[in-house]
Amino acid sequence: MANPTIYTVGGTVQAGGGIYIPRQADEELLGLCRSATFAYVLTPRQMGKSSLMVRTAQTLMDEGIRSVIVDLQELGASVTVEQWYFGFLVKLEDQLMFDTDVVSWWQEHQHLGVSQRLTQFFERVLLTEVEGQVVIFVDEIDSTLSLDFTDDFFIAIRYLYVARATNPEFGRLSFVLMGVATPGDLIRDAKRTPFNIGQRVDLTDFTFEEALPLAEGLGLPSDEVNQILRWVLKWTAGHPYLTQRLCGALVAEASREFVETRFIASLESRDVDRIVNSTFFGAMSEQDNNLQFVRDMLTKRAPDLEVLTIYRQIRLGKRAVVDDEQSLAKSHLKLSGVVRQEYNVLRVRNQIYQQVFDYKWINKHLPFNLRDRWERVKPALSYVAALVLFSGLMTGVAVYVNQQRLIAQNALDELEKQQVNSKILIQSLQSQNLMAANLELDALVAGLKVGKELKTQNKNVEPDTRILAVATLQQVVYGVKERNLLEGHSSSVNSVAFSPDGQTIASASSDKTVKLWNHNGQLLQTLQGHSSSVNSVAFSPDGQTIASASSDKTVKLWNHNGQLLQTLQGHSSSV
Repeated sequence: MANPTIYTVGGTVQAGGGIYIPRQADEELLGLCRSATFAYVLTPRQMGKSSLMVRTAQTLMDEGIRSVIVDLQELGASVTVEQWYFGFLVKLEDQLMFDTDVVSWWQEHQHLGVSQRLTQFFERVLLTEVEGQVVIFVDEIDSTLSLDFTDDFFIAIRYLYVARATNPEFGRLSFVLMGVATPGDLIRDAKRTPFNIGQRVDLTDFTFEEALPLAEGLGLPSDEVNQILRWVLKWTAGHPYLTQRLCGALVAEASREFVETRFIASLESRDVDRIVNSTFFGAMSEQDNNLQFVRDMLTKRAPDLEVLTIYRQIRLGKRAVVDDEQSLAKSHLKLSGVVRQEYNVLRVRNQIYQQVFDYKWINKHLPFNLRDRWERVKPALSYVAALVLFSGLMTGVAVYVNQQRLIAQNALDELEKQQVNSKILIQSLQSQNLMAANLELDALVAGLKVGKELKTQNKNVEPDTRILAVATLQQVVYGVKERNLLEGHSSSVNSVAFSPDGQTIASASSDKTVKLWNHNGQLLQTLQGHSSSVNSVAFSPDGQTIASASSDKTVKLWNHNGQLLQTLQGHSSSV
């Protein structure tokens, strides 16, 4: 028998009673919590974040590690700074049951700022009354985006980590921050953010092997159900929400038949395609809350036009779009869930997103849609051509010679004007297409031709055409990036090395850092840890490890993601 109850579509698995699917992130987060390492999970909606949090907290509790979950949404948005911080402590009180009266303590310390009161409460109450290790999960941190006073909250969390150096008791306390936001969204000062002291945990899509437990809900023998699951994953690529919703839709379709097991067993690939179409496409795409979230992230919540422009380049697929952690637009795209990183290249996450957010949809939501403008111009050109033809026929009538000469001249002037505007529109369209194909230099040349045409044909250019052309030229100019000049070190560069696959460049500098760049010259990461000039850098033959040698008498080993693996000590002078 098919069992639809194992599928969780929205909410946590524990709340819905569905099946929980462990992933690599489960072991990673659990290990970080056990070692009291600060961590953060910043991920798109409906990737299983809340289920991961609840399951990890329960496992820690079973192991004797006190765990607290604070949902910041519950603190409210229409509150004062005093109410918000006090509400946070009340959430701790509800779960840890302090002997201290939290209300009285808070009022007695009103002479202190709210963030200082918070850190003192952790030191003088929580760590005094609660024995052993404490892990605090702070969920829905993106709810702070609408508040103008929460920078100090994240700075306070950073202080609790730094304070470990002077007070070992703080080593018993760690935080896990979870939400749908980039670090740059949450706190502007990168030097004071907690996201450069914590370790990131990524939630990935289900692999086929990980998704196999979901096939149990279809109620078929393994050979038959595995094939159906492959057809499902062809569309969802393992996205947790989309996969479970599609499986649930298959079972729902079967329940409308008299013999559901026979119906599911007879499913073919085209049947799954049909159910995908009726579940996610057309009018249904407007009703699905996951697709609505992605849609809002690409339009209403996008920081600027660059987000949609980059997505268009990825969607076209003509040239690889390399990921860049420093790019706000690319970080926002990943957070929307519509793309994911594969070997440092951004790709559309799955076939459902590929079809819903197609090129037609992109053009509809990009301002100054040149194709639509061109379609509106074409009827006018036909009218002008017809007018010229009519004028030519009338010139044979002597009585109308002078009148028709004037008409013809006006028509020719109008034709010239329309030709000028059409030419500018076509050049603008070509420039945008070249940008979309990552042919930035060609796009710049085409854009300069647009600018020259605007200047020489000034009187013939319509206002709407001028606005469109200028917007295109601005987009091209702002979009062109230097590709052969890597700048970022604050002192001399002593050594440069290419990874074996030629995709990554490492540079060592007297500014005590090693920087990693992609082959397009975009900065990927800065490796900090040496206390003196870094003299040399090299990749291992497999490209997985980076070695750096320094005047601080050490060699440091890093993995390809920039995490410090080991410091080799023993030299008595500069290496």
